[in-house]
Amino acid sequence: MNEPKLLYEGKHICPVCHKETLVIKEYIYEAPKVGKLELSVWECENCGFRVRDVKPFETLTPIKLEYKIETENDLNTFVYRSAFASIIIPELGVEITAGSAYQGIITTVEGILEIIIDQINDCNENTCKDIFEAKEGKKPFTLIIEDPSGLSFIQSEKVVIKKLDNSIQP
Repeated sequence: MNEPKLLYEGKHICPVCHKETLVIKEYIYEAPKVGKLELSVWECENCGFRVRDVKPFETLTPIKLEYKIETENDLNTFVYRSAFASIIIPELGVEITAGSAYQGIITTVEGILEIIIDQINDCNENTCKDIFEAKEGKKPFTLIIEDPSGLSFIQSEKVVIKKLDNSIQP
């Protein structure tokens, strides 16, 4: 696998502590089946402020990924969701549309469920029972990623990839 290639490194003024101790590093990474990604890492040496982001460096054909999670092992499947992609899990009543503050993430299917749980106010085992059961591998579901940039991927031979209908709005 290729290592990320450093494009830029420099010190800037931190938006939190206002000292010139914010180290910004920009990388380019060639991801299999996806293409080039821009990885941004911002870390303040003074106050610890951090930002990490993954963005497409180029765009591909708009796609819709469908992945049926049927076993506990499927939860460990590697996923890249671009900053432009929406997530839909019909069985769990989840629909997350991309927004301006949306960041790309590299995680697993289980990691996506954890992010959803973290984002829902007052999400506990009673209010989000189906999501918790799915996270434990007790409830099958379908992870759908609609990505107009075409950069998202799910690392599984079971994933169904379709061309995204232009009528679908991200």
